[in-house]
Order: sequence, then structure tokens, then C-alpha cells
Amino acid sequence: MKLTQRPYQPGDEDRINQLYNRITGRGRSDAQYRWEWLETWKGPGSIWLGFDTERDKDDQLVLQYSLIPIPMSVWGEPFLAGKTENCMAHPVCRGTGVFYRHENKYFDEAKKQYQIFFTTAGEVTKGAVGAVRRKLGYQAFDGWVSLFFMIKGDRAARNAAGDPGDSTSRREGLFKKTARAVLPYYFSFFIPKRTDPRVTILEQDGAPLDQIQDLWEQNKQAYGVTIQRTRPYLDWRINRNPYFKHKYLIFEQDDRLKGYIIFYQTKGAIIRVADIFAEKKDKRVFKQMIKSLVRYAASNRVEQILCVTSSGNRFLRNIFMGCGFLRTVDFRLLLSRTTEKNLSIKRPFHVFAAKEVLEKYPRIYQPRDWFMTELIFEGVEI
Repeated sequence: MKLTQRPYQPGDEDRINQLYNRITGRGRSDAQYRWEWLETWKGPGSIWLGFDTERDKDDQLVLQYSLIPIPMSVWGEPFLAGKTENCMAHPVCRGTGVFYRHENKYFDEAKKQYQIFFTTAGEVTKGAVGAVRRKLGYQAFDGWVSLFFMIKGDRAARNAAGDPGDSTSRREGLFKKTARAVLPYYFSFFIPKRTDPRVTILEQDGAPLDQIQDLWEQNKQAYGVTIQRTRPYLDWRINRNPYFKHKYLIFEQDDRLKGYIIFYQTKGAIIRVADIFAEKKDKRVFKQMIKSLVRYAASNRVEQILCVTSSGNRFLRNIFMGCGFLRTVDFRLLLSRTTEKNLSIKRPFHVFAAKEVLEKYPRIYQPRDWFMTELIFEGVEI
């Protein structure tokens, strides 16, 4: 191998997307690539490439280390974070250690620009991604919790519980029969009968981004470590997203914005919560917005609502569960003799904080101090 390394240059897109397709099996249009990497809220992302010049000309790209700029807030103070995304190694490089050396070289350069680094998928490729990051000094920080609410009770219960006849164990068969019988009644209890007059559903083009940014600025210290809800970032990450059309659930009282939920609908009549935020971290506003989203889903032929957050974010997890949402891990616990600790052993969320951040905020590695929603993710269709 004769390796040549350099930053991204215009015109590299075709080879990058070719390697992306080879590794992920997913295609990506020019518009999708430009949105994610070249036209972010802060200009182009950081991309460093490695080429094996001894290979065929059309297949020389073998390495990519790349960071998407993310505006982070640490108890109200802004920092620029780099989210490792689309870091790729050609199959010929696997197990050689060449990718680690490539990332290590440019990680030092990236530290001049970014104060915080994180990756959300450290368990992929049998944990190799997380192993590379930990070797660089990242901490295996936290995992993810999926919370769900089923609107179409009968059909959704069958999907979740499966066919009792398929079970190989008597315990699983009994649980699935019980789930199919009970789940529709459980979820129906939490579906509001009326729409809250303080709630409005808006298309993304009509979202009050200036008001949302003001709400963020007035309440950012209460949210610990999280993503900044600035107009430029939300306009890029949400409104200009080429993969999904989002909607905004707006909660207003006394002619003032008190909170919002950003959500989108995927295939299979599923709503996913992209973000949720409320004034003064008011639990009452959070609950009323979640109930309003459930009411909206029930009125619009939606079958299920999903929300993903970090395991340490007990605040958000408990609020959703108080509104009737359940954790997918709970079903796995009921179907096995293992413990939640064993089921949650993977910690795919890895974080690295620069020395100056750690000195000022030594609690930054405490998962309970992070307020995470899907804004932390890439925002693409997978």
C-alpha cells in the first residue's frame, strides 16, 4: 500500500459516496451529501482522506476521517463539537491498524478547531469504532433508550408481541399472549380525548425559529450539556434536511412560546421525536406537549410514536414514561432471565472533552447532566 493523505477537495464526492455505498449498502444523492457535509450551519465539515495510489484509479480512496460541526452548550456556555460521522475504511484496510493511524494524525489537527468530540455509534463493526475512539482518549460514556407509544392498539400489539405460536419457550408464548391482550387497553388509557387549545401544529416552513432561539437563550443553563437550539443550526438540521419533512408542535400560553416538539413521520406510520424543549424545564409543559402529540397521532392514522434519548437522561425518560410510553428493553427483560445491566452493557455514545473544558466543567462526563434528543444524531434515513 502506498498511502497519500490529505483534506477533502472539491470533486472528491463521487469517490466518497462510492466508498460510503460499499460500506453501508446505502446510496446518497449529491444534494444529500452537500447538505450533510458541504453546506452545514457552519460551512463545510472536516474531512481527511487517505488514498492507496497503487490501487486502480477508480478505487483508490480507502480511508475517511470526518467530523460534522455541532454547536454544544455546557451549562449555557457555547462550545464547538465535532461529531465523528462517515468515518470509513475500505475492506482492504480492516485489521491493519492503518485507520487508527489516519484518525490519530488528523485528530490532533481537529483539536485546534473543536473542544468536544463524540460518536454515537461506537458499537458498530463489532465494537471496532469504539475501540479506536477509546484509544484516542474518548470515554465510553452512555447508551441509548428507546421509548415507544402504540396508537393502533390491536395491530401494534401484534407487531410488538409477535405470534405466540412462534415462541420456542413457554414463558415467551405466555408473555406474547398477555401483551396482545393488554397493550391496547394500556395505551388507550393515555390517549387524550381532546386537543389542547394551547397547542398548534406547524409545517417546518412556518416554524417560529426566532422565538425558539429566544426560548433557548433564556433557558439554556437549566439543560446542562446539550445541543444549542439556535436558528442557524435548526434551520440546517431540521428545515433544510433532505431526508425528512418535519413538523413543529408549538405550545403557547399568554401569547408566549413555552415549549415545542419537533417530529417527523417515517415509513410504517411511525412518528419520531427529533427534539423537545420547554421553558424552565417545566415538567407540566413537557407532559402536556407529549399528550398533545399522542392526541395528534391518534387523529392522523399514526400507529406508533418513538423517542430516543440517552440512558442517563432520566428526566426525559421519566416524563415520557409518565405519559404512557414504555421502554423496548422492558420487553426484552420480560422475555429473558438476564438483567437490565447485561442488556445495556454496550455504551455506543463516546465523548472526548478538551482539557480546558474539563478544567472548567469537571462534571461533563456525568451522563445524568446531558439532555439528549435525536438532535445528537446524523439526521439521515437509515
